[in-house]
Order: sequence, then C-alpha cells, then structure tokens
Amino acid sequence: MAFTNFETKEIHCKVIYFGPTGSGKTENLRSIFNQTSVEIKSGLLELQEQDGSTRYFDFLPLSIGQLGDFHIKMHLFTLPISSLYHSTNSVILRGVDGFVFVADSRVECLIDNVKALKKCRKVLQEEGYNVQDLPRVIQYNKRDLDGILPVSLLRRELNPTGGADVEASATANKGTVECLESLAQQIMDKLENSRRHPASISRNDGVTDDNVDSLSN
Repeated sequence: MAFTNFETKEIHCKVIYFGPTGSGKTENLRSIFNQTSVEIKSGLLELQEQDGSTRYFDFLPLSIGQLGDFHIKMHLFTLPISSLYHSTNSVILRGVDGFVFVADSRVECLIDNVKALKKCRKVLQEEGYNVQDLPRVIQYNKRDLDGILPVSLLRRELNPTGGADVEASATANKGTVECLESLAQQIMDKLENSRRHPASISRNDGVTDDNVDSLSN
C-alpha cells in the first residue's frame, strides 16, 4: 500500500519484479535506469552472486511526477522466486502496490514461467494480498531472440484473463519503460480511486488529479 508523507508531500509506491531465474528482472531495472533522466532516478543497487544471478534483490528508486500536490516516488525491487531468504522476502514484500512478472519468451522456459508465476501468486497471497486487486503487468521478455514462443501462446498460459501485458527486450532497452508506465498508471488510478472513496484508504486523503509523467522524458 502506498505510503503518503504529508510533511514532504510525497507518495511512496513499491513495485516488485518477479520472474524465473534468468528471465531478465535485473536487466529491466538496468534498462529503466539507462533510459531515464538524471532528474528522476537515483542509484541502482544490485546484490548479485559472482555468476551474475540475483541472490537477494535489486533496488531502483524513481521520481515519476506529480499527483495533485504530491510528488510520486516509485521504488522498484527485483525478488528472485528461488530465494531462500524468507526474512528478506517478507521485508521487501511489505506494502507492495503492484508487480511486474517478467517471463522468458524462449521455448525451453515455458514450464519455468508457469511455475514461477504460480509461486509469485502464492508468495503474495501468503503475505496477505489479494492478487486480483493488485496492479500488475505481464512482460514477455527476450523477444529479440531466436527460438521464442508466440505471444498468443504465452498469453494463454500466463495471462488468460487478458490483463495488461507488454513485449520487451530488456537488453535492447525495448518495452521496459512502457511496461513500468503501464503499471504506474494502474497504481495512480488506484490512488485516485482511493481519494474519491476515502473510507477505503484514508491515508491517501487529499491526493488529487493524476498526472504521471513519461519516465523517458
């Protein structure tokens, strides 16, 4: 749930990037970092093994514009599904406002994608979230490679309800910003809805018109 600081007039939102090992979660954050201006990004923190795999998490804070009188700050985390560090996961998963599931488009990764998405939902449910109510985007990454599955098949397996989804190639800086902008708009819409119905989430009372800037500006 977004945290509103009324003294600094800031709304802090948390986004988690899930996906199977090697799907491109860290590459997404690198791509976003490389494409955003100095004014809206802070440092990218990566906690990786020597082989390049993420064992703990990655973190990227962004400023994405104004929502009425409030400045919006979005904190992006990657979280390895295979992580054994339950205490770390529990801390990162507190106050989640939305998530991106990064799927690996390669043929040989379909089963891993399905298993990882199932694990993602289970982890969120165990933390008390109603997954259907969370803003989310399914990203089909690595679309630039040979030997990839058609998007229609990936949608059938990973996004049968027709939610927001994006094709991407994180290493080529394609689709990653668009994916985050899609999720950010869902989160902003939810914040605006909470303003109009303050009884549901009183901490967002006072937030007005949504105006999410393009991240690549």
